[in-house]
Amino acid sequence: MKDDLLKSVTHKVDVIESHLLENNQAVEKLRTEIKTLKEELNNKTDINNTITTEMKQIDLNRNKFENESEQYSRANNIKIQGIQDTNPRESARESAEKVIRILKDNDICNITMADIDIAHSLPNKNNTNRDIIVRLVSRQTKGHILANRKKLRGTHIFINEDMTSLNLHVLMCVKKKMADEVCDAWFSNGKILFKSHMNKIQPVKFEEYEHLINLPWPSTATKLIK
Repeated sequence: MKDDLLKSVTHKVDVIESHLLENNQAVEKLRTEIKTLKEELNNKTDINNTITTEMKQIDLNRNKFENESEQYSRANNIKIQGIQDTNPRESARESAEKVIRILKDNDICNITMADIDIAHSLPNKNNTNRDIIVRLVSRQTKGHILANRKKLRGTHIFINEDMTSLNLHVLMCVKKKMADEVCDAWFSNGKILFKSHMNKIQPVKFEEYEHLINLPWPSTATKLIK
């Protein structure tokens, strides 16, 4: 009877050991499968991250090209602000003649109608004292005008580059948001440049535009203190 009991116990132990072995094998198999799945998931995550990074770079390159192309189309343009304007129906020729007179009277540049491709006033809320965009035939003439615009100091008339809305916005961001680091900022030859308080001049790269745009504007209190 004891032998039968021993055989029974031994059999049960063998069965249990067999089940444990099977379970251990199953667990190892599951562990292997889980490891494989994790590796596949990590690979897919890496691939997705790579694709996302590449797509962002493609978008950045496209936006940069579009902005540069638009700015290049304005390469011969200047924008004049502050000229008295009371005629909402002012013609392109009248705008051009007004610009010619202002430049001559202030000893900036003697140009004629032949130097101007087109001039037109930009609409504003009241349609008075509108900015004038002037497209010059020669970029050399534009350079001469910009080089002498300092003669307009005190006249409340300003001559600037005709910038894309994006470039203008980023320039304002540099001037207002980086006042603690920048003592001056300007736009020249299609690029935004700034001078640090250490008198170091450097350009703003297009890759930095998004960061500058996302910086917080200084508070009203900060502006008043300055």
